[in-house]
Amino acid sequence: MNSSTPDYSNRMIQQLYLLRYAPAYIYEYEAFYEALMDLEGSTSFLRIFSIGSGSGLDYYGAYRAIKKKGLPPDFLYYSGIDVIDWYYRTTLNNHRYYFYKQDVTRLYSLPDRFINVLFFPKSISEFSNESFSRLLEVICNTAFSREQINICASVRRSRLEDDYKRLVKIVECLLLKGDYTLDLTHNSLEDNVQGESIFYPEDIFHFLSNLRDYCPAYRRRICRGERDCDTLNRKPMKDTGYRQYWIIRLVRKERN
Repeated sequence: MNSSTPDYSNRMIQQLYLLRYAPAYIYEYEAFYEALMDLEGSTSFLRIFSIGSGSGLDYYGAYRAIKKKGLPPDFLYYSGIDVIDWYYRTTLNNHRYYFYKQDVTRLYSLPDRFINVLFFPKSISEFSNESFSRLLEVICNTAFSREQINICASVRRSRLEDDYKRLVKIVECLLLKGDYTLDLTHNSLEDNVQGESIFYPEDIFHFLSNLRDYCPAYRRRICRGERDCDTLNRKPMKDTGYRQYWIIRLVRKERN
């Protein structure tokens, strides 16, 4: 982690992140889970393990997706893992929601081998090469037991190719174990869903877009660097058309 990486253990940093990105990301994750459930051969329930879950925005997206489809709450079983326990996280009164405050790379295997969705909510690119190698071992050490498992990631456009390569490495590792075979791949471009605008009150949008002007260090010209100042002025996401996600489904081989 370098000096420009936000400290997400800071409550104010969490607030700023959610103000800027939560509406767009929740909409994206809702669209992702809808697409996953609409694929031919999808399971009758979601048992998700989310790596780098943060405040659980992908959980809220999944919750909205099943609600939109008129499915019962027990359709959704969710576990998230993150090194930071965010202040702004809720179960939505779902007793099938679990959170692990742990470094996933320090585990021997994932704590839930009964999942059918392994999801990276914009987190697969956050691992260093060394950490990702350890994560790969953790996943490969997990004795998954479901008839199908969907290896999925929501990715950033700037990291699209590298993120997809990491997803493929996970799939290749599981295929080499010999229990599963490749069933399908799917990505957001195939869904051809049009982006929608997100409304922000003008005063809030202006404040977040000009946050640098309220920084005493910037006013006194004692910032650590130009990049620090520029990131303060990142605008909230007001459009959902940027979303990118991948789904790679594996199905268990028939037992002789």
